[in-house]
Amino acid sequence: MRTLLITDIHGDTDKLEKIIEKEDFEAILCAGDLSDAREFDDYEGKLDEVLDLFDKKDKLVKAVPGNMDPEEACVKALRERRINLHRKIGSFDGFEAVGHGGGITPFGTPFEPSGEEIKNAVETLSERMKADTRLAVIHQPPANSELDIADGEHVGSPEVRELLEDSEFDLVLTGHIHESRGRDKFNGTVAVNPGPVLEGYYAVAEIGDGIAVEMKQL
Repeated sequence: MRTLLITDIHGDTDKLEKIIEKEDFEAILCAGDLSDAREFDDYEGKLDEVLDLFDKKDKLVKAVPGNMDPEEACVKALRERRINLHRKIGSFDGFEAVGHGGGITPFGTPFEPSGEEIKNAVETLSERMKADTRLAVIHQPPANSELDIADGEHVGSPEVRELLEDSEFDLVLTGHIHESRGRDKFNGTVAVNPGPVLEGYYAVAEIGDGIAVEMKQL
């Protein structure tokens, strides 16, 4: 199943639309920061613009909120569109995905769950997954990895790293740290930050007997 992997849109509908129009895909997974409560006075209006673009291609979409998405407002909108993956399991053709949004910062952003909260919720949900191929969508990246470096410092979650090291996920989509676009591996679990849509970055995963991920940009 050809799946578009995106994160950190921050309300940039122009770049999101270009990516959606450029690529052929069957599904979308989004790791959060769809709109941006610090950037837009009308957070929910900009969120609706983003979600309207998801609807445009009539494909299967699942998303979690990021740290700049107020949890209650964002999850309500995702539920109304039947695309919420936050603290949920989503079923796709040939795989399942589990998700958790939010991310830790020093800035007091709208949605900052603890690493322990993320780990416990995803572990509990993953025990209910039945598919042979399992993905996770977690906005907060794992600590001390290629995916959590901001201003030269590792700023990810130790608990999320423990989760990935102990999990049986085939692929984890993360984001949050814009400058840490890349991949890492944790005891067989591959994690990918495709880079922020805000800067024209994304990835495409071919998910079948195996998983092949191509990092792309506009």
